Amino acid sequence: MEKEKYETRKARSMDMLKSGVEPIKNGFNEYFIPSQFDKNIKYKVAIKNGWYSCECPDNKDGNLCKHILFLKTYFALKFKVQEYKHKVSTSIQCPQCTSSNIQKFGTRKTIMGLKQRLKCNDCGKRFVNSPVSKIKGNTECIITAIDLYMKGVSYRGIADSMKQLFGLKVTHVTIINWVNDYMAKINKHVEGLKPNVSDLWNADEQFIKVKGKEAYVWNVLDNETRFLLASNQSPTRTYEDARTTFQIAKATAQKKAKTIVTDGAFSYQKAVRKEFETYQNPNPHYRYVSLNQHDSNNNVIERFHESFRQRDKVMRGFKGNEKQYAENFKTYYNFVRKHQELKTTPARRAGIQESDLWKELLEKAVKHPSVTTRHLPPTD
Repeated sequence: MEKEKYETRKARSMDMLKSGVEPIKNGFNEYFIPSQFDKNIKYKVAIKNGWYSCECPDNKDGNLCKHILFLKTYFALKFKVQEYKHKVSTSIQCPQCTSSNIQKFGTRKTIMGLKQRLKCNDCGKRFVNSPVSKIKGNTECIITAIDLYMKGVSYRGIADSMKQLFGLKVTHVTIINWVNDYMAKINKHVEGLKPNVSDLWNADEQFIKVKGKEAYVWNVLDNETRFLLASNQSPTRTYEDARTTFQIAKATAQKKAKTIVTDGAFSYQKAVRKEFETYQNPNPHYRYVSLNQHDSNNNVIERFHESFRQRDKVMRGFKGNEKQYAENFKTYYNFVRKHQELKTTPARRAGIQESDLWKELLEKAVKHPSVTTRHLPPTD
């Protein structure tokens, strides 16, 4: 008799799935299931420590109601679909021996849901196919935190977004660690990619505040591709600081520019002469010192400074992480943020065929740090 009742409720739950009923999420691990007979009535199903409870009369009488059976089946089907998509789109390798002889090895229950465990049949390594591990969240949480931070949201604001979007409670300190740790990996992945840039570079410095004191961020930008070749922070504005920045730019481009456009600051004169002047090119420096000069200007890098300020304004000055942030913003500006005028990323414009998605950059940086990227000629 009990088995017949179960089969009846199971059949009704399947009818709900076939009719297109969708559970409505309400907070963390709570869902509203619409009634089959009255659309104005919704029953709340709560999940706590793996146990399901429903507010419907049938469940209150001690029965396993159709709403709980529906939700369990819905989750199982959703997990299978995600698993199938992942299987057909991703080639999984063992992180220890790089073997492709992999089999499923159960699931692991986490605060973010079930995670598929895998086992290598060659070396016996058991793992979860995820670029991030040993954290409270998952890959989606990491890339969301990084993207929001680079777009100007505060650490505490991102922590609140984690709660609203994923039902995940973390502190702003956790967000800081996520951004610092995983951006460092992404930066290392992209720093060896050589851009195909022009022979005309723009250079300028911008004022920032670090712990209430004046400091500067020096930037060198390729005029054609808008690729940011160098972003160097220093507490002073001297010839040595300018020269160090130019050396970083040359190392990134693996070439010398024929023309460097700067403003009228005297610290650039000697630095440009030392780093770019040759017998074949005795006058590489163009000083843009007046608005009346119409043959050249420094507008492209001035516009870049406005983009950098979007984050600087939110932070209200730096607390000592200015060097790392300058490097993080360089990666974001070159590889992720689409340039409004170019309609693509500066990296793509410079011939680097690299993804502009945080998720793919993170996966390559964490799982395949030695991956090489094919370079293309600059697009027209």
